[in-house]
Amino acid sequence: MKLSTADLDELSGLIDQMQALPPADRAGWLARLDAARAHLWPHLQPLLDPAADMVDTAAAPGALIDALSGLLPMPAGGDDDLQPGRLIGPYRLLRAIGEGGMGSAWLAERADGAMQRQVALKLPHTFAAPGRDLARRWVRERDILASLEHPHIARLYDAGASAAGRPYLALEYVEGLPITRHCDEHRLSVRERVALFRQVLAAVQFAHAHLVVHRDLKPSNIYVTADGQARLLDFGIAKLLQRDAASAAEGAELTELGIAPLTPDYASPEQITGQAIGTSSDVYSLGVVFYELLCGRRPYRLARSGRAALEQAISESDPQRPSRTAEAAKQEELAALRSVRPAGLRRQLQGDLDNVALKALEKLPSRRYPSAEAFSLDLQRWLEGLPVQAHPAGAAYRAAKFVRRHRVAVGAAALATLSLAAGLGGALYQAGLAEREALRAQAVQRFVTGLFKEAAPAKAQGRDVLVRDLMARGERELREAAADDPVLRADLAGVLAGLYGDLGDAVSALPLAEARRDAARSAFGDDSLPYAQALAALAKLQGQLSRFEPALQTLKQAQRLLEGHGSAGHGDFVDSLTEEAFFLQQTNRSEEASALLEQAVPLLEARHGADSWVVVRAQVDRATSAASHGDLAQAQAIVDALLPRVERPRPELGLQWPNTLGDIGYVLWQARRWAEAEQVLERAIAEFDRLAGPRNSPAIEAGRTLGMVQLDAGHYALAAASLGRNTERAVAFYGANDGEAALNRSFEVMALMRIDQPARAQASAAESVRVSEAVGSSLSAFDRRGLRRRLAATMALNGNAAGALALADEVAAEEVAAAAIDTRHAGTQLTRFGALRALGRSQEALQAVRRAAEICGALNNVPGRLCAARARLNEALAAIDARELDRVPALVDDAEQRMSQVHGERPHPDQQYAAVVRAAWHAARGEREQAERVLAQARERFEQLSGARMAQKIDFFF
Repeated sequence: MKLSTADLDELSGLIDQMQALPPADRAGWLARLDAARAHLWPHLQPLLDPAADMVDTAAAPGALIDALSGLLPMPAGGDDDLQPGRLIGPYRLLRAIGEGGMGSAWLAERADGAMQRQVALKLPHTFAAPGRDLARRWVRERDILASLEHPHIARLYDAGASAAGRPYLALEYVEGLPITRHCDEHRLSVRERVALFRQVLAAVQFAHAHLVVHRDLKPSNIYVTADGQARLLDFGIAKLLQRDAASAAEGAELTELGIAPLTPDYASPEQITGQAIGTSSDVYSLGVVFYELLCGRRPYRLARSGRAALEQAISESDPQRPSRTAEAAKQEELAALRSVRPAGLRRQLQGDLDNVALKALEKLPSRRYPSAEAFSLDLQRWLEGLPVQAHPAGAAYRAAKFVRRHRVAVGAAALATLSLAAGLGGALYQAGLAEREALRAQAVQRFVTGLFKEAAPAKAQGRDVLVRDLMARGERELREAAADDPVLRADLAGVLAGLYGDLGDAVSALPLAEARRDAARSAFGDDSLPYAQALAALAKLQGQLSRFEPALQTLKQAQRLLEGHGSAGHGDFVDSLTEEAFFLQQTNRSEEASALLEQAVPLLEARHGADSWVVVRAQVDRATSAASHGDLAQAQAIVDALLPRVERPRPELGLQWPNTLGDIGYVLWQARRWAEAEQVLERAIAEFDRLAGPRNSPAIEAGRTLGMVQLDAGHYALAAASLGRNTERAVAFYGANDGEAALNRSFEVMALMRIDQPARAQASAAESVRVSEAVGSSLSAFDRRGLRRRLAATMALNGNAAGALALADEVAAEEVAAAAIDTRHAGTQLTRFGALRALGRSQEALQAVRRAAEICGALNNVPGRLCAARARLNEALAAIDARELDRVPALVDDAEQRMSQVHGERPHPDQQYAAVVRAAWHAARGEREQAERVLAQARERFEQLSGARMAQKIDFFF
């Protein structure tokens, strides 16, 4: 039976559908074809042979070519002479590998000895009609391919004509499978599919940059090699954007022939309707391919068969979200092909990937991704766990599209009956709600846009308009713009809080986050998802301000609500686990934090992918938590594995990248890799200041860590300067009466005590405690004990032994009650020793120092060994007081040995404290000259190593 042009079009689409199926499913699919297409069955049966998949699926089998030859004049000679062994120019044909409407493809090899290379030789069919110059078309394809040298585009090696005048193209022979089959047969995960698809996007972007539109992108034109490299094939219908008269004539000829250059299933709406074709058409076709990679089906479900129904669907119907399509498909089989369980597949597709796919499939070219590169960048954001640019179309937009498509039906329904009118009234009410939602979104946009218009020259009039000035104006306008609309108030407060957060200004962001929480509760209820999300955002800001205990309480409340919302809240709940671990770590619950992160990382990998930035962050949190409770081997292993990934700047991450550097600096500090830690932290601080200006809280936190690194390294003068500057920054940013400023000032105290400035140290410590008591719960109990512990030490150094002892006793009692028996409690006991020694209460002093030694001796880590060394030196001072001089050398030797275990060959100024005790021992023995010589050497060496003067009087070591 002779096939019509319509038959050929339909047959082409059926071939694509059939070859997209696994070979085992094809017989059943063919049997289910309706009787109206029975005359096409014989032409589809050859595809039941698995070997048929080795041909290009854009090509029809021989029956289709026979049908075409029946429609078009065929000159003498035909294609029957194409046989294995035949020479075409310098190429010997080996075997046929594909047939298409315009030509055939053969595996061939050079036969002239010029080189040994197998190629895909593309040959045109020899049918022609007067005035139809296929040679011109062949030249155009040659010119197109010659301009496209890209690793993911099949290369053009040669072009010419045989002695008989048959044109040919010699192309790179790509041995592989269509991208959909490759992904399924290798059971690639969704993340692996996305990564592979980005290779295709890179190739298409390259072609577009060279002013070439492919126009027939589909799985059968995208092959993947065994080593996982995509190759874009068949520019046979490609079009140069610099259209000239020749290409216009060529397009007219194709239309005359009734073989429009497209495959309907993957064609864009503008291709279907015959409109102008540009790069956005390829973006649409890529969207269809991407949709199929995600959920195993094409976007449109047809109410009836045939090309007309498909064209109507492409032009008018909205595709279902991939996650919904995946639910409707054979879930177990579909998920297994993606190496995941059905629930996991739905979670991966829901949200961002749904939105990305649907944006590429927008009907209007202007609403799609503007380029293949933009498409690829959004997928990269998804891979890295970052927000994507694609967002679902608003309700008003969808409603407008519905009315445009069905204006007659809507009008008729409105006039039909009163009952329908009532139904329409309900629909209009819903439309009113949707319109109000759209208006709120527009209000948010106008609000933010209006703020930044103030920086325009017409408004600024030469003034420097700072972002913070605009933000302050936004806060004033927030109260007016959303006075009567709690939903809008929540939205605007969230926008402003987020902007302040991005600027590193958690102080300004906090009241806005609280306003968002209150507005969300008022608008949506205290068990709603928006309220839960507002609580989670608030907890994050509380943590940034070191209010960790309140942050934990807020976050726990948010998590309970998120869990109650099932899959809708699952993603936010999983993401909140890293925040919870951070808060636990900061409240001295590092082991709980580590256990939580061990559970969280697999969940985050399932949600975001193992290579995403979210997982990198979680791994860094694991490292900081491990370092906090002394597992330095694990912490360093994690950081060393991550360093290559985080060393290069990541400007697209904003403050997230330097935040990560700061945390890595903390781990390196704990591992005593001081030089590396300083370098990383200085880089983080510089990046914070570059991105957010000199007023930002993350730089202050990193600066505090930098000062502590320098302090632990024994660079006391440098540490005092760094911590002093950081205190000034903290006071300027937070205000003098803020808990965070008090905390930073208290860390400066530690350096001042080391550089023989006890009076300054006590004044700073007293101010820190005064502020912390005034602000109450803004600092944790753990931090408040630290502030008072340091004040007690300064009081003892300045001769106020009684006051020091009273305060140290209070702190010690609280530590015992909180079961916080660690090196910090040992430090409190050493301060008690100094005060009791000064008061002449020798036995109690000895009990205190031995308690400290007991605590530290049980800790097999660096802080424990250093603490034990200080305890031994203090015990030696007690022995000198008791005239038990024979005990002193062994105690000092033990202290020196412990410090050597920690410092190794790298000298540290604290090691000179052993010489100070030896000098006191020599003096007690009456060896005054020896004592003076040892002490002078110790002071000189201390100053060389620390850059600061050793204290003139040392009554105890803290």
